[in-house]
Amino acid sequence: TDFSGPNCIFPLIDLGIALGSAVKLASEYCVDNRIMYTVGLAAKKLNLMDADVVMGIPLSVSGKSIYFDRPKV
Repeated sequence: TDFSGPNCIFPLIDLGIALGSAVKLASEYCVDNRIMYTVGLAAKKLNLMDADVVMGIPLSVSGKSIYFDRPKV
């Protein structure tokens, strides 16, 4: 499995609220971002974090959002 468990849901709800607040504040400062499960999973598999659940938040300050804009085909 990707993450060990079982995990208590209440700290995970708190984590979700904190992550949502962090990315909202970043977006208010025009910093494009996205919460990514796969980034956290990669960090966990590389032993960068000693935690049961890890999420990643990549940030971008380029002219176009690299997370939402799609190239035209």
